[in-house]
Amino acid sequence: MEPMSKSNISQFRLDTDLISLRALVAIVDEGSFSAAARKIGRTQSAISLQIAKLEDRVQTRLLDRTSRTVTQTTDGEILTAYARRILELADEAMTAISAPEISTPFRIGFPEHLVPQLLHDLLARFQRSHPKVHLQLQLGTGPELQQQLQQGNLDLVISGPEGNGGKVLLIEPLVWVGSLGHVPKSDEALSLILIKPPCSYRKATMDALATGRLPWRITMEANSLQAVQTAVAVGLGVSVMARSAVTKSLQVLDDFYPELPETSMVAYVLPNAPHPLAERFISFLVEGLVSVGISHS
Repeated sequence: MEPMSKSNISQFRLDTDLISLRALVAIVDEGSFSAAARKIGRTQSAISLQIAKLEDRVQTRLLDRTSRTVTQTTDGEILTAYARRILELADEAMTAISAPEISTPFRIGFPEHLVPQLLHDLLARFQRSHPKVHLQLQLGTGPELQQQLQQGNLDLVISGPEGNGGKVLLIEPLVWVGSLGHVPKSDEALSLILIKPPCSYRKATMDALATGRLPWRITMEANSLQAVQTAVAVGLGVSVMARSAVTKSLQVLDDFYPELPETSMVAYVLPNAPHPLAERFISFLVEGLVSVGISHS
């Protein structure tokens, strides 16, 4: 078999710049050329030219544009997904070579029930971007981590609204959840599956139930969100969690149970002695939330 010629190989290469890919992703995320231009600090005409050149290079339309809307074509969806990965890797490389030389351990407190599908990937990416930094992760409840922060044993705590001050990163609703196919029965006491105290979600559940006349009982107390998710999924009862923590094996129960408040993800930095990587990690976390479709506040 004859080797492919250089001309044949080149048609399968994406010869474009990162700015064009960043423009494509920004348009998709922001919903318009003008908003995308503001986000990445370029003019709308420059954004339009970059997309036109990109479409010419790949020989296909990526975006369908009207006077009011911008939507992705099928090819646009495919390229955008790859563009996100390319930009993530490029930004990670830039962070790695520009990361400061820091020998002090970076101690992070994180309740595992907050966006659990994101935590491990986020930490792995941050460690790759800062290979010389020694990360120390402590899991626990919000009140426990707040106490550790005040005692100077942690540099940064990402938790709920248990503490004072802090920077709000995410606001989302709390929701009632049950197993797939779960049908509430008004003549039966509500079987609750909750995390052991102290837990802000548990308190919100109790407060919501106190406003109604629904009979209830605690069927199971768990030590982790994963245990709650598993117990609910197999039909042992219902629970309350942040919407971002609802897995495919669970369903949101909207119409039958008492109304729940919103919850928040808040970043708390060690007072008076902030770690030099604290703000960088917070920005990294916000970007991670956006990457999995969870908008920050």
